[in-house]
Amino acid sequence: MTFSITGYCAETGAVGVAVATYSLACGARSRAVAGVGAVMSQGFASYVIPDEAIRLLREGLDAPAVLARLRDWDTEFEWRQVSLVDARGTALAHTGSKPRAWAGQMQGRDCAASGNVLAGPQVVQAMVQAFEVSAGQPLGERLLRALEAARAAGGQVGPNGPITERSAALKVALGESFPIRDLRVDFSPSAIVALRELHDEYERMAPFYEQRWRDPAANPPQDAFVASLQR
Repeated sequence: MTFSITGYCAETGAVGVAVATYSLACGARSRAVAGVGAVMSQGFASYVIPDEAIRLLREGLDAPAVLARLRDWDTEFEWRQVSLVDARGTALAHTGSKPRAWAGQMQGRDCAASGNVLAGPQVVQAMVQAFEVSAGQPLGERLLRALEAARAAGGQVGPNGPITERSAALKVALGESFPIRDLRVDFSPSAIVALRELHDEYERMAPFYEQRWRDPAANPPQDAFVASLQR
């Protein structure tokens, strides 16, 4: 009951991942590391695949080689879905034979989308299209638009109809040893809507947070910064 997308920005070199699902705290199963790549594990998700994939990418393997190594390494790989993108922008995904239908993936320009228990292939197609047509926007915005498009295309559907997304996450890495955006909604009845609200508010505050750690002496009080935004 999950859909996600990994992506790369050819203009900046940023890598990232966005995911939404009925399960809780889905951000725990995603990784994004600057200069290395981004990865998402879902389906019958493995909590160790993301770390192993990042380790292999750090060794210099490209995305196809990493996926091949994961296939040999994980004895339950047919239960998994994995999407990843490397630091050169090569993106691809895997869907085993065991995830619940509809399950599948689609690769696009600098991105790979995948999902399971979906309304149909139009959901992953919508993610890729939204990512591609938003080229020129910041990577986080492009990934979030892909989630919104997936929801609009039908999202998750079970035997009794549509299934809401109860958690969602967005991670973008560029230049630093940590993600420059690591936003999570761990439990909400409207997780994608909540993630959009969180993202947009964080973007307003991002210059303050950036200056606060890079140049503390020049950083204004937070209430003063917020007041300046309202002028």
